[in-house]
Amino acid sequence: MGYDTSFHPVDLRLVEDRLLPYIAGHGDDDAIDDLIARAVGIRGTRFRAKQWALGALEAKDDAIESDVHVWGRPFLVAGDDPEQVADAVQRYLATPAEGVDALAREMLARIDPALPARVTPDESRGALPGEEELGRSLSWRIRVVRALAVGLREGREAVPDPDTPSQQHEVDMLGREVAFTVLDFASKLTPGWMSRGLTWPTHLLAEAHLPRGAFIRPAALHRPLREEFPDLEWLEEETIIHNDMVGGYVPPEAVPATRTHLTTHRDALIAPAASDGWEEYCALNLTKIDEALTLAARLGFGFCEATEIYSGFSGTLN
Repeated sequence: MGYDTSFHPVDLRLVEDRLLPYIAGHGDDDAIDDLIARAVGIRGTRFRAKQWALGALEAKDDAIESDVHVWGRPFLVAGDDPEQVADAVQRYLATPAEGVDALAREMLARIDPALPARVTPDESRGALPGEEELGRSLSWRIRVVRALAVGLREGREAVPDPDTPSQQHEVDMLGREVAFTVLDFASKLTPGWMSRGLTWPTHLLAEAHLPRGAFIRPAALHRPLREEFPDLEWLEEETIIHNDMVGGYVPPEAVPATRTHLTTHRDALIAPAASDGWEEYCALNLTKIDEALTLAARLGFGFCEATEIYSGFSGTLN
C-alpha cells in the first residue's frame, strides 16, 4: 500500500471558530462562503505556481529537485533555510494568480540565475474551471460532512449529496470523516508539504525508538462533534495507520519544541532509513517537516501529518 504523505501547518483558530461549527450544522449553509472564495483565489495561485514548477522540470536543470520544487514545497519555492522558505510561502499566499509569474521567476533565479530565461509555464494540463464551479469542487467534501452531521442529529440513516442528490451518504461515516475533512479544507487556505511513503514524523520517531514528544491524537480537529455524538466510531490515532487520514497532531504551543526535538535527533531519525537504503530521501523529508513546522510556528498554528490530502499521481498538488 502506497502513501501520499503530507505535513501541515494547521490554523486551529480557523478550525475551532469557523470549520467545526459549520460542519456541526450551525449557522447558514453559506456561512463559509468567504472562506471558499479565499480558497478559490489561493487555488489559482497554486495552479499557476505549479505550472511554472512543471515547466522548470522540462528545462532539465540539475538544480531543479522534483521532490522539493514540484512535489514537495507548496507553490514553487526556493530558499536556503526554513525561514526563507516560510517567507516565500507567505508571499505566495498574499499574491493573486495574476501576480504569480514575477514571483515564480524570482524563485527560479534563486535556483539558477539562468532559469527564468529558459523556463515557460507548462500549460498542457488545461485550465481551472470557473470560480463558481471551482468553489463547489473545493467545498464539496466539507458540505457533505455538514450534511452528515445534520442528518445524524435528525435521526436519518443517509443524506443526499449536496451536488448530486441521487447519491446518498450514510450518516455513520461522520466519525471517520471530520478530522480529514477539516484538514482538507484548511489546507486549501494554508497548503502543506507533499511527500511519498513512510515519511511522516511519528513513524520516523518510532523507527528510531525516540519519544513522540508533543505529538498527540488529532482530537482538536473533531472534538465538539465527538462530544455531541459519542456513540459513533471516531477515527483518532496517534500516528498514520492507513490512507486518507490525519495522524499525529501538535498543538500550536508545542510546535517550537517539536521542531527542536526533531532537529536535535535528526541523525538518529535518519539512521534506520540509512540501513534500508533511503537515507537521502529521509533527510530531505525531515527538511520538509522542519520547513512546515517553521511556518506553523511563525503563524501560531498547530501541525499535523496526513495521507492523501495531495497526490502527485492524480495531479492534486500543493
